[in-house]
Amino acid sequence: MDFYTRAASPSETATPINAVSPPIFQTSVYAFRDIDEVDALLGGERQGYSYTRGGNPNFEGLAQLIAALEDTEAAVVTASGTAGLFAAILALMPRPSRILLAREIYGGTVGIARNLLTPFGYRMEWVDTHDAEAMDAALSGPPAILVMESISNPLGRVSPLKELIAMAHAHGVPVLVDNTFATPFHARPATWGADLVVHSVTKFIGGHSDLILGVVAGSRERIASVNSIVDSAGFTPDPFASWLALRGARTLALRMDRSSSNALQLAHALEGMPAVRRVYYPGLPSHPDHGLAQRLLTRGFGSIVSLSLNGGFSAVQRMIQTLQLVRFVPSLGDVSTTVSHPAVASHRELSPEEKVAVGIDASVVRISVGIEDAGDIIADFRQALA
Repeated sequence: MDFYTRAASPSETATPINAVSPPIFQTSVYAFRDIDEVDALLGGERQGYSYTRGGNPNFEGLAQLIAALEDTEAAVVTASGTAGLFAAILALMPRPSRILLAREIYGGTVGIARNLLTPFGYRMEWVDTHDAEAMDAALSGPPAILVMESISNPLGRVSPLKELIAMAHAHGVPVLVDNTFATPFHARPATWGADLVVHSVTKFIGGHSDLILGVVAGSRERIASVNSIVDSAGFTPDPFASWLALRGARTLALRMDRSSSNALQLAHALEGMPAVRRVYYPGLPSHPDHGLAQRLLTRGFGSIVSLSLNGGFSAVQRMIQTLQLVRFVPSLGDVSTTVSHPAVASHRELSPEEKVAVGIDASVVRISVGIEDAGDIIADFRQALA
């Protein structure tokens, strides 16, 4: 072959099947011997991959692990957590209807319902998942989908999910649960009957602030519907990000065990600090949902602690500027401890009145507790709040 031809030729190196760490399939497309081979693959008569938008071994490896952890039949990886939420809502409720959102929920979920789906005829409604009578009335109306979180963002509310899912199904309403805060280490909503479970893999599953991904888990039938939307809409993840997430997920249990233990110690310590008006953590007896959290969650109460400061926004600003170990980051789920300001970042989508209704104001800080020494984390907050 001429040099030009040789330089442009693909590698013929075989991929070893016994590698301890899976290779990265950083390819957009796959080659075939003839038309019949492609036709059989696209027609579902043989397994394999044709175009990475519709599938990739790295996506599949991560999806299989999450499905196993969530105790579901299948899962599909998406380009981001919000892409996963969007695809899951459309899969469960493909025609315009009501989207019943738990009153305490991530602001990005509100953004999807309000900014993306409302223009297509969907109607967003807030529901109080702690009021059984109000929930029964809301579920009794026209067709709807119920969207909740296993542990709410940012105040750690825990709803009676088992009862609510059963109530929703009695009214023919499908249920989507965002399990990002709890992770399957603390909760598996599918075992309570949730139709689909979604995660921002960017957070605890990835665990190292180096990727953007989402995942949706559920029955094979449901996931087939989600996967069709992900493929058609181009909500395709990246092979390298999927490889990173799979590597991170292998230490999920160790990280969640450590960070959850640290979070409980930090929450108790913060309750005794004069500058703190209130601490929100479902592992504390003072939390309104502590009893529910004890009943529903396993192996601890998660890694997110929120607090409100007596001095309001100015005190929050001073604390953030004074923290030395803990960094200010508009995200969560890293191995290191970080803080965020929900009113400015995660819940920016909410109106001032909506923020007040769910207890989020300028004094509230969300802490994503990492795996450092608990004493060092506590000491940093103590000196900053002093």
